[in-house]
Amino acid sequence: MDKKKKTRSRSPEETPTDTRAQKRYRVDATTPPPFNINNYQLIKKLGKGSFGKVMLASYTIKSQLVAVKIIKKKKKTDYNDIEMEATILRLGRTCPFLSRAYAIFQTESLVLFILEYARGGTLHKLIKRHRYLNSQEAQFYSAELVLGLRYLHKYGIIHRDLEPRNILLDEEGHVQIADFGFACASKFYAKACFGTEGASGYMAPEEKNLDGNVRKPIIKE
Repeated sequence: MDKKKKTRSRSPEETPTDTRAQKRYRVDATTPPPFNINNYQLIKKLGKGSFGKVMLASYTIKSQLVAVKIIKKKKKTDYNDIEMEATILRLGRTCPFLSRAYAIFQTESLVLFILEYARGGTLHKLIKRHRYLNSQEAQFYSAELVLGLRYLHKYGIIHRDLEPRNILLDEEGHVQIADFGFACASKFYAKACFGTEGASGYMAPEEKNLDGNVRKPIIKE
């Protein structure tokens, strides 16, 4: 009799019995390198912010849904922030809890990030729909967030705008940390992480208290 292969539970209410199944790896898609912007057809708007907007699009060669983040170039300092965000998004290839970029295009006035489409929406919408998270759900999402943040901190990256709207969920309910527009990565760039950014209700205490340099951790890992 053939034994059914055990797979990892995708629900925060269930716990897998096979510890080996708890590991999750991101396998590179077999889609050909999408280096032609004409291969993408915009479908509808998913969201917007001060940076620009995010559109749902189809990669027409494979009929694959992707998200396209469109950023307007406004000033010279924006270029450094865009370059930093691109660098961070590349880390998504090696961490399943970070948003992943397939490709990046730019024109004289725009930058377009071709991103993995998170079919589960945002954590904000999930909480709004159910009004609250139970203790098991809170533990499940918190654990995956910690793993994603730990990976970022390993490379000296501070997100600075972590809130439910910037936490995406894939089709199986797993976390993808997104929107690195305010992030600083002192390991890649000389830019120091000074100042306050992000939603005030979700700021780190050291930012809210106007501590000049937020790179210094309050609690060491």
